[in-house]
Amino acid sequence: MDGHLFQFAILFGVLGLAAVASIWLRLPVVPLYILAGIALGGLVAGDEIVEFLGSLGVAFLLFTLGLDFSLHTQARDPARFARSGAIDWLFNFPTGLLVGLALGWTWTEALFLAGITYMSSSAVVSKCLVDFGRAAHPETETILNIMVFEDLVIAVYLLLLNSLVLGSGSGLWGYVGGLAPAALFVAVLIALAWRFSGPLGRLLSTRSDESFGLLLFSFVLLVASAAIAAGLSAEVGAFFAGIVIGATDLKRRAARALDPFLMLFAALFFVSFGAGIDLGAMGAVALPAVGLVLLGIAAKIAGGFLAGLSSGHAPAPSATIGFSLVPKGEFSIVIAALAGSVARPESGIETLTAVYVLSLSIVGPVLMRESPRIWAQGRSLVRRRTRG
Repeated sequence: MDGHLFQFAILFGVLGLAAVASIWLRLPVVPLYILAGIALGGLVAGDEIVEFLGSLGVAFLLFTLGLDFSLHTQARDPARFARSGAIDWLFNFPTGLLVGLALGWTWTEALFLAGITYMSSSAVVSKCLVDFGRAAHPETETILNIMVFEDLVIAVYLLLLNSLVLGSGSGLWGYVGGLAPAALFVAVLIALAWRFSGPLGRLLSTRSDESFGLLLFSFVLLVASAAIAAGLSAEVGAFFAGIVIGATDLKRRAARALDPFLMLFAALFFVSFGAGIDLGAMGAVALPAVGLVLLGIAAKIAGGFLAGLSSGHAPAPSATIGFSLVPKGEFSIVIAALAGSVARPESGIETLTAVYVLSLSIVGPVLMRESPRIWAQGRSLVRRRTRG
């Protein structure tokens, strides 16, 4: 107990200083939390308490974004949801596949890299959207659309890899059967938000903030657990829990109830992620990592920009969508960990992913914050050259 008290005293102190430094440096706090995790290293790495509380932070981040996700708006135009997600996939999934093949990797290893380059970090993106005050911006809904589409695609992708590569499936019907629980889970939550939000709101609503907070915690964690049982991630479950609560009259109260815990637990997730990065093995993959980072940035910006235009946004908000999809994080690390069990050691896929994710988790939030300025300066430069 005494050891954990000292550990958390140091940990929270360092995180507090990182938050202060982010204000002084006018930088997003997420990369500083990750760098703090790298610096703390052994104090945090592998600690089950820190990792568990950090996983709650990711879940609460996705729940908060789910609160602002309008299911009724998506129902009015499902084609836009599919179109924006498909454009994002088309620009980013093949990028990782082609890079892996160009590095001389096997098709299996290249398929893993395709998933790594495809997925944006729901945790980093959602944290930055909240920090930058963009949760209610019109283009944020398209960003959420794309991230939800990515989550649905990655669920199918992981099941496919598990069936075809790891040998746990039983042919086509076993693969389809593995998707059925996930589809049922999504259908039940959508029905709950669409038809039964009123009774649920009355059930959770109490005069006591304490009892409301406890009931809300229970609901979010139950839905997240159900998502895991259905073959999806806890983060996807928390997002759908947010959609359900967002359809009730408790939306603002729920956000206030979770805000202190969100701030604390999300910080623990990012520091835990940073602590798991092995700096010693990074030199061998530095050159391919730089190329992958540059390609990853270009692909996400281009895909997000075109997805924004296809959803009816003006060029400036569309550029914001592209920049907002650059950060990488938790899902890419999970995919790399799965790849480590089947990839050849000489491929270095886990180390390459660590460098790639660390770079984009730092550069990505900065690009998100500066996206309006970058777009304005780029447009001004093009106009001057055109006139000249």
